[in-house]
Amino acid sequence: MTMKRWRPQLIALAILLAFVGFSASYVRYFVRVRTHSVIVFFVPGASPELLALAQARDPNRRLAGLDHADGMAFVESQSTDHLTGDAAALASFLATGEPGPSGRLSLRYDGKPADTLLYEAQRNGRAIGIISSGPITSPGVAAFYSHQADASVSSTIANQLLDTTRIDLIFGGGREIFTAERQAGHRNLEQEAQKLDYTLLFDRAGLESFPAWNTRKAFGLFAPGPLPLTAAAGEPGTIRLSDLVRRAIETLAYNFLGYFLVIDHPLVALAAGQNQADIAARQIQELDRAVDTARQYAGKNTLILIYCPYSVGGFQFLDAPTLGNKKTSARLPSLSWHNGPGKKGSDPAAISTGKLGAPSAGFGWVVAYGKGSERIHGILNPGELHAILSRQL
Repeated sequence: MTMKRWRPQLIALAILLAFVGFSASYVRYFVRVRTHSVIVFFVPGASPELLALAQARDPNRRLAGLDHADGMAFVESQSTDHLTGDAAALASFLATGEPGPSGRLSLRYDGKPADTLLYEAQRNGRAIGIISSGPITSPGVAAFYSHQADASVSSTIANQLLDTTRIDLIFGGGREIFTAERQAGHRNLEQEAQKLDYTLLFDRAGLESFPAWNTRKAFGLFAPGPLPLTAAAGEPGTIRLSDLVRRAIETLAYNFLGYFLVIDHPLVALAAGQNQADIAARQIQELDRAVDTARQYAGKNTLILIYCPYSVGGFQFLDAPTLGNKKTSARLPSLSWHNGPGKKGSDPAAISTGKLGAPSAGFGWVVAYGKGSERIHGILNPGELHAILSRQL
């Protein structure tokens, strides 16, 4: 009699336990856990030779941020019209998954705007952040939010930044572009940004003091053009790429549905293209610190991808001057000979070699950390990187 009375309860308990077990198994094997944060570094010009030089000049002879990658691959660097695409073409290929010609930003073959990872992340409820050590209209980051037939028209790109996007956090240089628009009587973009509920930031004090937990939107323009190439760490007011990355993650991490952060570092290619070997190596070390900061602050449920689309053609390092040419070896430093000993612009101490060095025809590279990085191996193209990132959004 007692057993009959408890039988319904035992049956109900067995059904409940079976349901719990089935649910746990389903979640474990069939439900993909959402990645909280996806962070992309776009770093043209970071050749393996330059990485080696930067590591050799580090006091610990180590690039801690770029070390111990979970995935690594070569990446094809062609655009539809050149053997090696430029920053605009390759960043657009990464952002949209579709190849295109050099000089254009995220347009389809028929000239219509292509969807990008940034807008996909927005539709999925993620907070969005963009950072550039160059102007905020630099092609490496503009490809994710702008659709433009000519990537060199910075004013139009700046207008699109406010007209067609609602990016939560914008950090970079390029304030002179906004100033020129106002002085020409076109638009006061800084004032418009304030009306769109952005908190404007212009210096390190502002960067460090704004409250990350209740700032809905932040817009930082920290230099007239690119951030200073040669700014020494520790100087009062100096803003480093790692500072921008840290404050961005601290701000965006409050979004419950996660965030998507794009970081463009064109200063490596700028220094290498001008044959500034010392400065280029320092910019690689700045990148390494920024990557290390991202890995520390973003947490484990994160995919971090560092993508170098191309190296700078002709930029190389020699261990010693060529002994066969005593005239030039006596006066030229051996660190880098961009155009060959004795040629115009071959002195690494020069501020500029005239026209910037062009991208070299060869593979780029990518390294990745965290969720989804196991797919980074072999030889990929930017469209395949796009698919890997899209899956994590």
